[in-house]
Amino acid sequence: MAHKPGISVGQFSFTDLLYTDDRTMFLPSTADTSPCLASFSQTAASLGLEVSWPKTKLQNLGHGPQPPNTDVGGNLVESVDSFVYLGSLQSSDGCCHPDLNRHISFATFTMASLSCVWKYKRLTVSTKIRLYQALVVSVLVYAAETWTLLAADVRTLEAFHMRCQCQILGIRWYHYIRNDEVAFRTGLPPIVDHISNRRCALFAHIARLPESVPANQALRCHVNASLG
Repeated sequence: MAHKPGISVGQFSFTDLLYTDDRTMFLPSTADTSPCLASFSQTAASLGLEVSWPKTKLQNLGHGPQPPNTDVGGNLVESVDSFVYLGSLQSSDGCCHPDLNRHISFATFTMASLSCVWKYKRLTVSTKIRLYQALVVSVLVYAAETWTLLAADVRTLEAFHMRCQCQILGIRWYHYIRNDEVAFRTGLPPIVDHISNRRCALFAHIARLPESVPANQALRCHVNASLG
């Protein structure tokens, strides 16, 4: 590529993120948008590949105003303040609240679609709990490893988690059963424990990668910044 993207963080330089046929490019300024995308398109064409311009978006993460829409060889690249990447909603402000609410809505739909299972009296509670963990919790905490949770977000997650457990057990609000009693009956830990386990697994996986891999470099940048 004639024009190369990239941002510098500490001693490392990051140009892009790759996942199968998806690519996220890091650009240091809006002035680099058009030449970098044009160069990328030319390089892809030489390999027999074609950029899907309707799916290509511009987004500023964390700081500063949104970049303007950009024309690249007659193709309009739209600027957005939120974008779904690999099933996770990326917001320009860096908050996870929109993505969290999105996954709660997905999990709510899954719970509703399985209502006949929760009401089926021939299934044991333990079987229903295993189904809940496999089919609902997995939807709820998808990509939660990357969430930056606030106290309010944790309360929202735990409230949904508790409502699901009550539905499985057939408990209604007028039964006046405490949350700790509900958790004791189901044997389920708080939902934040699920997220913590996923974060630890992701941390261990990235830490074992070679130091030349960008994901490992990004992790070490974060750890070094946290340690001062």
